[in-house]
Amino acid sequence: MLLQLSIHHLALIDEMTIDFAPGMNVLTGETGAGKSIVVDAVNLVLGERAAKELISAGEMKARVEAVFDITDNAQAKALLSEMELDAEDDIASISRELTSAGKNICRINGTVVPLAKLRQISAQLLDIHGQHEHQLLLDSRNHVGYLDGYAADEIGPLLEKTQQLYGEWRGIKTKLERMRKSVAEREQRIDMLRFQYDELKNARLIADEEIELERQKVFYRNAGKITSAFEEAAALLLGGAVDSGAVDMLRESVEALSPVAALDEKYEAIYARLDGLYYELEDAARDLSALSDEMEFDEEEADRVEARLDLLRRLSRKYGPSTREMIRYRDSISAQLEEMEDSDGAMERLEKELRQATKALKAVSEQLTQARMEAAKRFEKSIETQLRDLGMKNVRLAMDFAPLGEGERFWERFSAQGVDQIEMLFCANLGQPMRPLAKVASGGELSRIMLALKNLLAQKPGIPRSMVFDEIDTGISGRTAQVVSEKMTQIGDHHQVICVTHLPQIAAMADEQFLVRKHDINGVTRTVVLRLDEQQRAQELARMVGGADCESETSIRHAYTMLEDAKSRKKALREAFAGQA
Repeated sequence: MLLQLSIHHLALIDEMTIDFAPGMNVLTGETGAGKSIVVDAVNLVLGERAAKELISAGEMKARVEAVFDITDNAQAKALLSEMELDAEDDIASISRELTSAGKNICRINGTVVPLAKLRQISAQLLDIHGQHEHQLLLDSRNHVGYLDGYAADEIGPLLEKTQQLYGEWRGIKTKLERMRKSVAEREQRIDMLRFQYDELKNARLIADEEIELERQKVFYRNAGKITSAFEEAAALLLGGAVDSGAVDMLRESVEALSPVAALDEKYEAIYARLDGLYYELEDAARDLSALSDEMEFDEEEADRVEARLDLLRRLSRKYGPSTREMIRYRDSISAQLEEMEDSDGAMERLEKELRQATKALKAVSEQLTQARMEAAKRFEKSIETQLRDLGMKNVRLAMDFAPLGEGERFWERFSAQGVDQIEMLFCANLGQPMRPLAKVASGGELSRIMLALKNLLAQKPGIPRSMVFDEIDTGISGRTAQVVSEKMTQIGDHHQVICVTHLPQIAAMADEQFLVRKHDINGVTRTVVLRLDEQQRAQELARMVGGADCESETSIRHAYTMLEDAKSRKKALREAFAGQA
């Protein structure tokens, strides 16, 4: 439940914290006192549109924080856990800060979150009913939701199954439609992919072959230079028919040192070095000779290497910078071709899947429709009972299920909510036909219908623990106002109710009453919210009843009487409810 609402620099409020009590809380005050500011604060927590104009004049930012006790709110706990925003000690804090620069900072349990997450969480914690919500009743697309909420136990599982099957059906249908529309495009793409595949396949690519080809290209382009270098080096080492080469000369130098090598360690060392060099040089000379003999320049092979490299370069510009990437692309094309060339078979399989999915979705949609029709009978009676209590003694209400139109096929109505198009039909007077609610209901009637819905749904699962009613008393008075107050009391037994009202009958039934009023401080007008004690409540009720003598002893005494009568009615209502339970 909403335990605390803190407001900082919002409109005419500087700093204020309101601790709401369990049960029914009312906010009263003269017109223009600032009750709407409190509602604006609640709307900000719910994630409604935030305007910079809400920031108090002269301030750079405004902030609203709501603190909730979620001990008994399993849905909120689960959602917070899913978002990794677990509430310590089952306390959830939601805050929103507006700046004059247009920034909008949302926090849940101290962690900055997107506005969408704030809305998602606050929807599990708080529900606000204002005059604007009547507009929801004017859109017949919302009517099925009220019926589903009323009969959630039996409709919920079917609705969940319908949503699952609809998602599967829609996915198959979309894929099949896309496949059918792209037949011509598919044929063109197959031709293009087939050309690319054949080109790459005929190239007989080998991974990394370009590395070896580049090495061979370097060899063939420098073959003459390499041969000349080998021959000249070999001649210098081995000599010719006339002169001696470096090997022979080194051998002679080793033999010249041989007689004296043993005479001194230094002679022995130089002798050993030259002797080692002789054998190494001799090996190198033989290798040069062998390389020179092996040198063969094949002009045709050189041309083949150049041509192969040229082919790989041309292919790389289209299919990838290396043979490895071109091979991967070739294999990818092969897989695409296999899938696309099997499209006829795939289309047949999808058509079969669509028929099966359509059959399954139609079956569960029909079950959902039947469940809704059965629930609608109870729903209509329950709403009519509530509305008669609210002074509409001749009211009639029906949930109208639109049949399929001429030529309309069942599957054309498929949606995640089933196939039903439901509209509330309404009549408040005898002798008149029932007509669509949006066309005949007045503002006051819409207000009472919405209250009746809230009262019916208050005990259903998934309804937020705290509910705010903003001037739901519009268009009612007298006995009807008394019944509205009793309905609000009943809701307050299951939920925390926060109600903005002008009616003394509703204010008297509250468990806690808060007075919203303006006062001037140093020439500046500010709004404050005060929790009223019993004496202050009597004074406020006397003002609400009105009259020139609202502060007279008689008016105050009458107000006390109203409070005592309200206590008796609340006790009787709760005893009656307990007896029914």
